[in-house]
Amino acid sequence: MGAGMRWLLVAIVAAAAAGFVVYDSLPQGKGQATTSAFGLPLVRMTLGGKSWEIEVAATRPHIERGMGGRATFPDGSGMLFVFPDSEVRAFWMLDCLVDIDVAYMDRTGKVLSVATMKAESPQQKGESRESYMRRLTRYPSQGEAMYALELPKGSMRTLGIAAGMTLPVDHAKVRGMLR
Repeated sequence: MGAGMRWLLVAIVAAAAAGFVVYDSLPQGKGQATTSAFGLPLVRMTLGGKSWEIEVAATRPHIERGMGGRATFPDGSGMLFVFPDSEVRAFWMLDCLVDIDVAYMDRTGKVLSVATMKAESPQQKGESRESYMRRLTRYPSQGEAMYALELPKGSMRTLGIAAGMTLPVDHAKVRGMLR
């Protein structure tokens, strides 16, 4: 390795150590909207000491669509559902193609329950939408939930997310996204 290449490597390592080389696609300034490829607002959450890029579903169309139709759920990403009120909720895997972990949380971010939702076979030719919806397994919250956090399958276990713990939700920010 030449001297020039060593200096470049040293400069990169020094910049990274000083915090200058940090990937953060979410701006810190006020009034700047950053959205995912699917048009949902993005926030960062630190879970298990790792930064996660979380899509926020806070409008009726985004909540209804959720992760439906997506063929992948990359590690380090998730979706936070924000509701205007607290009630017992139940999610199902409508048009979902991959298994998903879900944690239901109360208005303070306290986890009420965690489940792994399994992908189900898609609506079959000749099957009515009503019949399809009826056959989907429901995954209910164990209490009145205001939030639901979805992560890739196995993430809740790996991160140690369980009922009773509180997750770091920026309540003012995500509730401000309700429409």
